[in-house]
Amino acid sequence: MYNTNIEFAYKREDNLMKNTLLCTTALALTGFAGAANAAEASAGAVNMGFSGYYTTGLAFATIDTGANIEAAAGPGGTDFDGIDIYTNAEIWFKPSITLDNGIKIGVDVQLEAGSNTNGDQIDEAYMTISGDFGKVIIGSENSVGYKMTVAAPDVSHIFAQSSTLTAYVPYSGSISGVGVGGDIFRGTLGTTYLENARINDSSRLSYFSPRFGGLQLGISYARDPGQTNGPVNNNTTLTDIVDIAANYGGSFGGVDIDASARWGTSSAPGVAPDPEVWGAGLAIGFSGFTFGGSFAEQNDAGSMDGNAFDIGIGYSNGPMSYSLTYFEGKNVDNEGVAIALGGNGTGGHEELQTIMLAAKYKVNSNFSVGAFIADTEFTEDFDDSGNATGGDDVEGTVLGVTASFSF
Repeated sequence: MYNTNIEFAYKREDNLMKNTLLCTTALALTGFAGAANAAEASAGAVNMGFSGYYTTGLAFATIDTGANIEAAAGPGGTDFDGIDIYTNAEIWFKPSITLDNGIKIGVDVQLEAGSNTNGDQIDEAYMTISGDFGKVIIGSENSVGYKMTVAAPDVSHIFAQSSTLTAYVPYSGSISGVGVGGDIFRGTLGTTYLENARINDSSRLSYFSPRFGGLQLGISYARDPGQTNGPVNNNTTLTDIVDIAANYGGSFGGVDIDASARWGTSSAPGVAPDPEVWGAGLAIGFSGFTFGGSFAEQNDAGSMDGNAFDIGIGYSNGPMSYSLTYFEGKNVDNEGVAIALGGNGTGGHEELQTIMLAAKYKVNSNFSVGAFIADTEFTEDFDDSGNATGGDDVEGTVLGVTASFSF
């Protein structure tokens, strides 16, 4: 076709037009060749991707503290009621490259975007290698057991299963010198998304298999709890941290099923038996409704031993979604009082109960707003001095609005 068109042009145009046409054709061919070479070169180029989120909440809380905290707070006690603002923000730098064989190699470095966020500027940093064989993660990241967990529906921006409510209700850390609920994060007192002995974001090697009929398997290994390239901690802490997990997602006759199971173990030099963690979750969805829950348990980890569960219902209709979630967690008294008074599991315990009703409106794919009301109660059997007359109890009701922007 190309030669016929050129011959037709020769017959109709004079020599000037003939030369112009030849020059134009040559330039076009040169341009096509350059574009092809550029496309071939860009096939192995680095894609400098990034994403992130900014979530904030404005809420009013009413707080009721036990007599021990009121006494420690001084004359008149401390008024914890009021309005406060919560923020959680991260920026994720995600460069990647795709090799000629289709294997994708990427890096994920997550920068804390909040002010003074626990003194941790970089949250997680790791490399990924993915392809038809599945996905490998190398670096500072959560275990497969944590990442593959299925739990109760919760559409809120702050989540019943998290330490977020401590921004409004002071049941974690210290109140006027009185220690309360210090092991909320990644432990049974605060979540079913456990890490064995609360070891979070250690330098791990993790593998996630491809899905076969909806089933995915995963395994993680970490030599020690460290998040850096430092040496093993002289056998004074956990070593050989292994996690195994399975996750399933599928649909049958309009019913969606998601399920998970996990188990983890580690070696505690000089201590027997070794710490173990296990858990399971299930969610069933149909006609816009989702019912689900999860259970997790920590064993042989001293003051961190305990169990937790959640259960809930969710409903989605277009951009609107709703959820009612209940969480309950407990563990051996983390302040060591229970162990001192009678041994692990025979004395006092700490317990946290939270119920949250939430609604969310999805404005578009990047922005959503929400509202919630939550009641949370922390109780413990002993106070800091080991007295069984009452623990450092805290109860609070929180009513708030939230917004989240992702990019």
